Amino acid sequence: MNNDLLIARVAGERIAMAAVEVQSVIELGAIVPVPRAPGIIAGLATQRSRTLTVIDVALALDLPARPHPARFAVVVEIEGVGYALAVDAVEHVLPGEGEVQPVKMKLSPGWAHSAVGMIDTAVGTVMLVDLTRLVGIEPQQKAA
Repeated sequence: MNNDLLIARVAGERIAMAAVEVQSVIELGAIVPVPRAPGIIAGLATQRSRTLTVIDVALALDLPARPHPARFAVVVEIEGVGYALAVDAVEHVLPGEGEVQPVKMKLSPGWAHSAVGMIDTAVGTVMLVDLTRLVGIEPQQKAA
């Protein structure tokens, strides 16, 4: 099993996501606002003629608002939809060291909703996020 993690920085915090789920990292260009979209949706952007829903990761995790727009995005596809996860920086791709450990502190609602747990890496212990929950998609219940 591949345990490589993409480490990104958002509002001064490091987060980790499974590198195998990442399609690419892009520099964000123009973002077109979407009227009446949920707050975490910054708008729409394009990547090689593909439309991406831009998610403001800082807002999704209940982190402080940025003084400037995010410059980079981690591109993922979830349930056939392309997302650009707006982050301040992408730092590394490195292996997780050991198993994911449960979080042993009280988290804000955004972190609690998106966090899988803590994992050790060469740059320290980092919060691992579930990308599906981060973009606001709830797992579907299976029919009985």
